[in-house]
Amino acid sequence: MSLPATAASATTARSEVTRRLAQRITSGALEDVRLLLTELITNSLRHGGMTPDDKIGVRAELSGGTVRIEVHDPGRDGPPEVREPGPRGGGYGLFLVDRLTNQWGVDRQDGTTVWAELSAGPAR
Repeated sequence: MSLPATAASATTARSEVTRRLAQRITSGALEDVRLLLTELITNSLRHGGMTPDDKIGVRAELSGGTVRIEVHDPGRDGPPEVREPGPRGGGYGLFLVDRLTNQWGVDRQDGTTVWAELSAGPAR
């Protein structure tokens, strides 16, 4: 999916991924995917140096019992970094990605793509 650089894009992505994966993965895995998409899209909007004309790319696929999600943005604000959640909020995006996934990473080619993989089966 290619979505506008707006907060509503997280809702759109969650709805579409739910429609496409709800019958194919466990409800727990689906909730994790939805949460991770929200966090990654929010990070793109907050830290990607986005302009109103930019788009956020979202991809989700299921293969061999693993769900892989990807969120792509122009990546103008430096590399993503995991930081400890603070007492005043914030810092939970990549912290949650790290805790909820089997593996994740960042591709800095042609912008920034943060990808994450998690089991489509029972909870971790």
